[in-house]
Amino acid sequence: MAMMVQDASAHGRLLVPPHRGYIGKLPQFNGLVPINFGDHGLSAGGIGQTRGGKHGICGDRYSGKRLHETGGEFAKFPQLREKVIGACYAPGSTMDLQVQLTANHMGYFEFGLCKLNSLNDKETEDCFKTLVQPNGEKDWKLPAGNKVFNMQYMLPDGVSCDGDSHCVLRWHYVGWNNPDVESTTINY
Repeated sequence: MAMMVQDASAHGRLLVPPHRGYIGKLPQFNGLVPINFGDHGLSAGGIGQTRGGKHGICGDRYSGKRLHETGGEFAKFPQLREKVIGACYAPGSTMDLQVQLTANHMGYFEFGLCKLNSLNDKETEDCFKTLVQPNGEKDWKLPAGNKVFNMQYMLPDGVSCDGDSHCVLRWHYVGWNNPDVESTTINY
């Protein structure tokens, strides 16, 4: 299963597999993908902007350019008829994921998978299916510290992303850094 990762978090980034905003910094993709120097700070516009579900599907502002969605500046791979693949996995396999935080807002992470069947398909909220850890939990509770965190999530059986299709992995960070906002959801 070939996979393109499209999401990042405020004050952090998905390192493994590399997300669309980060992948341009890796030497093997030099010149193929633009570099996003703010790849650690996507926040879908912030808490005030995201209330009521108003956020870009891939961490961009709801009302702004969708730079990280398919067709955006950091995700033009399918339109060029060449896919920049961050990682490949077998259907039903367990993925080793790695997230780097530069500012820990506590809370938890969730991951979702969206299969796009053609080069022209776009990510939608309904497309993303929640992934689970080997223990069956969907939420990965965030311990204290600003560091690199390792976790495992399972891919569904029977999902194959090859040919003109591709899969998109989304990292969703639910932060608890605002005491006046109960269990604030920030979609990154």
